[in-house]
Amino acid sequence: MPPSVRTLSGRARRQVLRPPRFLARAARSSGPEREAVIQAAKAAAAAALAWLLARWVLQAPQPFLAPYAAVFMVVQVTVYRSVRDAGQQLAVVTAGVVLALAATLLTSQVVVGLALVVLVGLLIGRLRTFGEHGQWVAVTALILVGEAEPAASSPLHAVVRLAEIAVGAGVGVVVNMLVLPPVYQRDAREALTGAVARQADLLRGMAASLREDGEPREDLAHEWLHRARALADEARRARDSVAWARESLRLNPLRRRDRTPDPTATLGPAADALVEVAGHVLDLAEATVEAAEQQDAARADAAEEGREADDEGCLDPMFVGSFADLLDHLASALEEVRDDPGAMSPQADRHPPGSGALELMGAVHREAARRLPGASGEVRTGWSVEGALLSAAQRAVTDLTGRRPGR
Repeated sequence: MPPSVRTLSGRARRQVLRPPRFLARAARSSGPEREAVIQAAKAAAAAALAWLLARWVLQAPQPFLAPYAAVFMVVQVTVYRSVRDAGQQLAVVTAGVVLALAATLLTSQVVVGLALVVLVGLLIGRLRTFGEHGQWVAVTALILVGEAEPAASSPLHAVVRLAEIAVGAGVGVVVNMLVLPPVYQRDAREALTGAVARQADLLRGMAASLREDGEPREDLAHEWLHRARALADEARRARDSVAWARESLRLNPLRRRDRTPDPTATLGPAADALVEVAGHVLDLAEATVEAAEQQDAARADAAEEGREADDEGCLDPMFVGSFADLLDHLASALEEVRDDPGAMSPQADRHPPGSGALELMGAVHREAARRLPGASGEVRTGWSVEGALLSAAQRAVTDLTGRRPGR
């Protein structure tokens, strides 16, 4: 059924109102919207300045490569990346200019020249020297050959184009460095603490359900698995945000002026630990799903055979209670990291998060060892799942404390 007129009008209204709302959020408070507006304004100013400077210094009638390079430098998310990419961009455009010069010298047919520079440029652009910008070798050469001017085949013309790109890149780097250089520490801290808090909430929910039901429920176990996968991805994104924050301080004059601390010492270790713990929580969720499916299958088999279900394939109730306590301790450790990410720093002079989980982990290990099969050779299906749960929990405790639990 096609959407109604009312639905279509509502969609159109939302699309029309989206830009004004974006600008309103940018004006109201600092955040991604304001940062985007600032970067756009800096790019516009850099493009205009690069054009005027190239016209004045180089006397070039149409110095379009100068504003192109300036914008390319400004839109980079960090000052360090602007400086790094300036060198790569100069290499890219140099290769494109030389390729265009060679093509126009080899053939007078524009169509043949276009095909030649695209073919060779895309192949040359795969070289590691050009990084992720290699495709612009072909694009730059394509633009220059497409000019179809007699001067396009002149070596002097090629030198002027190279000078244009150098002027534009220099203007872009200077503007990005001196005019409100971007710093992403607040974004990184918010991303990290949010991801840690949601990871702790998942563990709290798992512990409460296991303690209340005395066993994992299959419907909830699948929901935990879905959330654990999403949180593992979120943890990796939070670590990327911390990496951006660290990079945003490199070559940034704002850091020296404001004495902004390096987030590596406080956020970096916490972000790395979060990624590892999120992976172990995902293993926990997968093992919980396995346990729930095993116990449901055992009960279904018993019902089909007309007998009462036994405990084969189920987790031991004592283990479930202890394991729920362990999950709560892990959640508490994560909440310590949420409140103070610096607690994970190697230079921290306080106890590492997870000390309570470390002690309880040792007790759970000892209890599990007493319940292992003895000389009788009796084996219960639930032992393998308990082992998987304990192994994942132990790795999480180790990553939070830096120490292995005592067996």
